[in-house]
Amino acid sequence: MRQDSSAYRRDIDGLRCIAVLSVVAYHFGLSCPGGFTGVDIFFVISGYLIGSQIYSEASQGRFSYAAFYYRRARRIVPALMAVLIATGAAMLALASPLELRDFGRDAAGAVFSVSNITLYRAIDYFRPAAESNPLLMTWSLGVEEQFYIIAPVLLGLIVRLRPHKHFAAVAMLAAMSLSLAVWQVRHAPQAAFYLLPPRAWELAVGVLLAIWRVHHAAPLAQRRQWQVEVMAVIGLVLLIVPIATYSATTRFPGLAALPSVVGAALLLHADGSYINTRLLSHRFATFFGLVSYSLYLWHWPLISIARMTLEDEPSLGLRLGLMACSLALAYGSYRWIETPFRRAATPQRQALHRYAAVLAVAGLVAGSGYLLGGIPQRWAPDFAAMEANAQPPQNRCLVGYGGTTLPPAELCAGASEHQDGWALVGDSHASAMAPALQALSQSSGWRLVEFTKSSCPFLVGVTRPMARYPQHGQECVQFNEQVMDRLVSSPAIKVVVIGGFWGIGMAADGPYTAVAGAQTPPEAALRGGLMQTVQALKAAGKQVVVLGDVPFFNFAPIKRVAACSNRLRAQLNDIEPQSRDCEFGTWAQIADDARAHAVVRDVVQHAGATYIDPRASLCDGSGCRFADSGRMLYLDRQHLSTPGAHLAAQPLKSRLGFH
Repeated sequence: MRQDSSAYRRDIDGLRCIAVLSVVAYHFGLSCPGGFTGVDIFFVISGYLIGSQIYSEASQGRFSYAAFYYRRARRIVPALMAVLIATGAAMLALASPLELRDFGRDAAGAVFSVSNITLYRAIDYFRPAAESNPLLMTWSLGVEEQFYIIAPVLLGLIVRLRPHKHFAAVAMLAAMSLSLAVWQVRHAPQAAFYLLPPRAWELAVGVLLAIWRVHHAAPLAQRRQWQVEVMAVIGLVLLIVPIATYSATTRFPGLAALPSVVGAALLLHADGSYINTRLLSHRFATFFGLVSYSLYLWHWPLISIARMTLEDEPSLGLRLGLMACSLALAYGSYRWIETPFRRAATPQRQALHRYAAVLAVAGLVAGSGYLLGGIPQRWAPDFAAMEANAQPPQNRCLVGYGGTTLPPAELCAGASEHQDGWALVGDSHASAMAPALQALSQSSGWRLVEFTKSSCPFLVGVTRPMARYPQHGQECVQFNEQVMDRLVSSPAIKVVVIGGFWGIGMAADGPYTAVAGAQTPPEAALRGGLMQTVQALKAAGKQVVVLGDVPFFNFAPIKRVAACSNRLRAQLNDIEPQSRDCEFGTWAQIADDARAHAVVRDVVQHAGATYIDPRASLCDGSGCRFADSGRMLYLDRQHLSTPGAHLAAQPLKSRLGFH
């Protein structure tokens, strides 16, 4: 069996340079819209290098799990521990209790190689702000480290087959993983992004290349040079095009990751080409390749803590300064942490025990931060209480992405179908009003029925397609059809309250779209869909109440309150504690959705429904309130908390005659 050369290849570090610089440029907002594909390049490189090592040793019957994990620990653990310690110190000084609690959870996940799973479970509809999570970058480490656990076992079994079947066996596993990724990117995009099974094919492509070079590929000296050059050019183009053209709206990973994965594999196999020997092997490229691991680790905590702390997006000057700082830290980490530990002569058994002890202590410290609730004693008691009370409610009546079935009647439809009641329908903005409407129902003796679905306005014949969730538009149509059937067929439901994030569908990303017929502008689609909705409900004998939307702040309210409660954060944001700014946002700091409000008010007036504007209780001539006397009125920039819902519902209470 011909062995692939294990000698150091400068061009692989050059490939790492492309990967890491594209990721860093993307994260720092430097005109690199598809830079996130750099992670996929890393996956192929890791699959190739680690796959070559495991396959070669397993084929010769000399693979050692202890030696393998010793090499992995020396490569991964020292720099990771340095970043966790430094980031933890910064978080102790700056993070709110819940921010530190989440950091502790994710740090423990990083220590035990499951951070991709903890992040997948933690980032939900009400907490989508991944850019403020200082350990988000460790998700890819989790994927790779889980691969390092599974790959030796699978390859150890595969090498027992006849050699000509090895490539086919790995190819079959890769195809299964890719098929799962294609399905999940449409139905469960977060799982497709964060979890190993739908990502494993990218690493497996690197393994396939390693096996191909052992059994099938011609030696470098026997290849036709023009073919090698063409292969390298195609590979480089396949890397650059996604980096330059993809964006956050691209359905990714799935098939969209194929160009980057294939391009990386082609360049790995094109050693000897001009691109590999001159461009990728240039001193500049290899420098960034050598420090790529440390740079990947250090750059993200710097920019994410800045975004977590600052109310506004960091300026270009600050971003460039942080990027330079991350490069300096990466070089120092590579020279004084990575390199010494890799060259250390500590006996393998002793080193493994030390690494295990370090990981255990780190996991214990990180886990204690989580279990202690982020050490709230660091902050004033009133802020800790405000933050704790501003957490999203566990509302099982709000159907999430992917769901089309109405929520369980025993939870969301009241005790008796024959008891008079009212229904709350719409999207998550409508659902946020549920606590207040439930309180009104209890005081009046009515029952409340809730049929709400995330990002799904209750409009007849109109939906909101979303690039991030390809099936959502049709799912919304199916859900709303069921809701309308239930409302029309339920005579005990006397009043229907429709709420919604009306302004969001006026934008280019997820615009209001007619289900059938000619394409119309979003404004016309909203008008027509809401008019048909109100008319259908009134024809069924229902009283219809349409809620205007609540203010959408251009900053995170809880972040503003945190700045007012922490001296360092107040200085960084130039906020004066105890000022009006700690509870109010000016109209200039609130998104302009006047067009959508005008359409909704006009439809309500012409259709004979009742219009209630929650802003009447939240706003005055200078702006709108997001906190009040130690209570958070908002969960995030757009969703009301329970106290906020009670305040916003005051006009509804008086208009409908509740006491």
